[in-house]
Amino acid sequence: MNPDVPPTVNHIFVDFENVQEIDPAVIGRTSVRFTLLAGPRNTKLDITVVKGLLSHPDAAQLIQLNASGKNALDFALAYYVGRAVIGDPTGRFHIVSKDKGFDPLVEHLRLKNIQAFRHDSFVALDLARSVKVKASPAVPSRSKKKPKAMVKVSTSRLDELAAKTLDHLRQATTKPPKSLQKLVSHLGTHLGKKITASEVPGLVDSLRSDGYLTIDEKGAVTYLLESR
Repeated sequence: MNPDVPPTVNHIFVDFENVQEIDPAVIGRTSVRFTLLAGPRNTKLDITVVKGLLSHPDAAQLIQLNASGKNALDFALAYYVGRAVIGDPTGRFHIVSKDKGFDPLVEHLRLKNIQAFRHDSFVALDLARSVKVKASPAVPSRSKKKPKAMVKVSTSRLDELAAKTLDHLRQATTKPPKSLQKLVSHLGTHLGKKITASEVPGLVDSLRSDGYLTIDEKGAVTYLLESR
């Protein structure tokens, strides 16, 4: 191993609604970032896990959602995975959950040359494992127009979702979600089958990039919903 090259960071995301048996030895390990996501009904946590979280605040965090609902935690977990990928695209990303609904997200990340995995339990978790990601095929110079068309379709879909979201937020009779967690859950519920968990991070980032909302370090959301 080249001492000048930093070790690969393993980012672990635990779906605590689905997997309650946690290996506390993983928390605090070198080059591990640990995120435990719990639902509003998950009120009991092993004391050894709590000690591990408190002892390594820079490398471990507990996120408890206030909002409940179908797939609420799934959408939140997908958001945090997406944010971590942006910050460390060369890392490995592990989702610990028995929920096979995360498999399309894992496959999508692999198509983007990201090392991503889903594990049914901590017994199956292998931090040293690698996967051969599917690199995008080389495009001949005479066929350059094809990928441009694909990007345009993807952007058009994102614009459509953003427009629907803005219309909904502007016309809502109640105040919009004040936290990022609640916003992610709200978008998943409102848009339903029109959006997948892997698309929520892109939608939120699009609204933020276009200046319709800001998100501070604590996850508080401020809205700027006037027409642009």
